[in-house]
Amino acid sequence: MVQTDSILDAALPLFPMRRLRWHYRSQHEHLIAYSNRNFYDSDLVVFPSPHAQSGEFGIKFTHVKQGRFVNQHNIEEARVVAEAVARHAMQNAQESLGIVAMNSKQREQIERAVDELCKTRPELSNAIDALRNQEDGLFIKNLENVQGDERDVIFISFTYGPAEVGGRVYQRFGPINSDVGWRRLNVLFTRSKKRMHVFSSMKSEDILVSETTKSGVRALRGFLHFAEKGNMDGISYATGKAPDSDFEIAVMEALQAAGFHCDPQVGVAGFFVDIAVRDPGNPGRYLMGIECDGATYHSAKSARDRDRLRQEVLERLGWRIRRIWSTDWFSNPDGELDPIIRELDQLKTATTQQPFAEEAIADEVDEQHEPVVQSEGPQGFDSGGEPLTVRLKRFAEQVIEVAFPDTPAERRLLRPAMIEALAEHQPYSRSEFVEMIPKYLRDATEPKEAHRFLDRILEILEGNEVNTEVLR
Repeated sequence: MVQTDSILDAALPLFPMRRLRWHYRSQHEHLIAYSNRNFYDSDLVVFPSPHAQSGEFGIKFTHVKQGRFVNQHNIEEARVVAEAVARHAMQNAQESLGIVAMNSKQREQIERAVDELCKTRPELSNAIDALRNQEDGLFIKNLENVQGDERDVIFISFTYGPAEVGGRVYQRFGPINSDVGWRRLNVLFTRSKKRMHVFSSMKSEDILVSETTKSGVRALRGFLHFAEKGNMDGISYATGKAPDSDFEIAVMEALQAAGFHCDPQVGVAGFFVDIAVRDPGNPGRYLMGIECDGATYHSAKSARDRDRLRQEVLERLGWRIRRIWSTDWFSNPDGELDPIIRELDQLKTATTQQPFAEEAIADEVDEQHEPVVQSEGPQGFDSGGEPLTVRLKRFAEQVIEVAFPDTPAERRLLRPAMIEALAEHQPYSRSEFVEMIPKYLRDATEPKEAHRFLDRILEILEGNEVNTEVLR
């Protein structure tokens, strides 16, 4: 009797194979992008998200710098994950949550860490109990046990890492090293509907590959690189593709004249929205998708049925879809456009100043400013010889206020309330900044200061890491 790894493997030689190509689960294209390219040969039809750069959707990465993989578990990484679970339960209780570790010992360690937090904070215990009691509310599992599960948010504890901080990572990755390790990872990478948060004590360059490296280890390295960098060649929201027709160009020009920036052919794989209209006050969000249908469309029943189904999928993802017929446009463009512009005016964010929230601190290059180099401003901000709050205040006075003297005090990046929050939580990356710093503080901050100086401030915080670890 031939032993197989799954019923699917046993059935493949007996039946013809046909792939289901439309992907419905992910509400953001980045959640399926890696698997689509590496496991499905870019053959899946993936629908774009209207939340182009919102921190509420997509993939986040946290590097656990003090994490150590000893005796099959990683205590520090479990602690960091447990704290993230606590924040989720208190701030995002309406979203279901799944936590996945690479082995059963790490799963148990995360459960212990969550339980310890609950013992010290009754309000947290109540919030996590409420999350557990929801239908499909919360699970904590190891890699082998997540088949068939899905949640709004998935936390991944990659578990493996160096035995000593700063040491090398031994190339032993448990079930990922097996011949079917890539399948287990593919299942894991496709469990989330809204957001995936990766916690790892190693980075992609710590994983070594050669000609004999198993597919699972290659997939692990590739996904970590994708999560760290936030992008992969060929994956973008606005594709850079030209409009399909002069009709689309005319619609875009009319919308831009009305004050709305548009991206043509927005999507990733297999399906593209003809015109996506950005929110003037929050450019990370699309207000509306507009489909421009040609004259022959009316008589093509199969095309209408197919597009009706696609529109239903897009609307479930949060799009507001409107259609313009070419014949109606050319006979009366104002009649077609005016109701759309009125609707867009009602939908757009009230202020045109972008709030300093997830969209404002996305990891992307600010084309308006040169990168801030280490030598900018007086030296010594990373020194551990004085309190962190003093160094942050000095950086504010000697660097930020010199660069932006006209920013109101209550909107400064390093105002007293923000300095206090930074000193307490000490985020080391932009994603951690969003997770740890209260939204009201981020939203009240001047975006131009954040764009230019946040990375430099995070470097100062990271330079304080040795001192804070001694105090724990």
